[in-house]
Amino acid sequence: MEALRYGNYAMVIGSYTLVDSELKEIPPGLIDHREWSDENGHNNALRINGLGAPRGFDTGLMRRIGFLNVGYGEYYAAALRICREYRIGRIYESLYLCRRWSGNTDSSLGIEEANRNDAFKDKIRADEIVARQRIVKKA
Repeated sequence: MEALRYGNYAMVIGSYTLVDSELKEIPPGLIDHREWSDENGHNNALRINGLGAPRGFDTGLMRRIGFLNVGYGEYYAAALRICREYRIGRIYESLYLCRRWSGNTDSSLGIEEANRNDAFKDKIRADEIVARQRIVKKA
């Protein structure tokens, strides 16, 4: 919350560590998404499949922008929309442990579900590229 309050960010994304059911670290360990940062530009967020968690949002901004009413990808869509115009802060140290094991969350998605999720994120990215192109054309 401190990063959100004092960093002039519209959103802050933290990092986490993957662990098994016994809380032992498992590969790849720390998930910090260092591939996305202020320095390499907001457009880099369009080429990756997620920006990380947990997330903190400027609630006033989110009330204006809103979230997609879907069961998957709404946070990614919100992050892309936010970084179109605003800064996103990063916390690179681990903030929590994320437990994964066979049959848990997205660790064992079938190919059909993984393809459906990826296709949805591709659509979100394509829509965001068009929105950013409109901004460039206006300038």
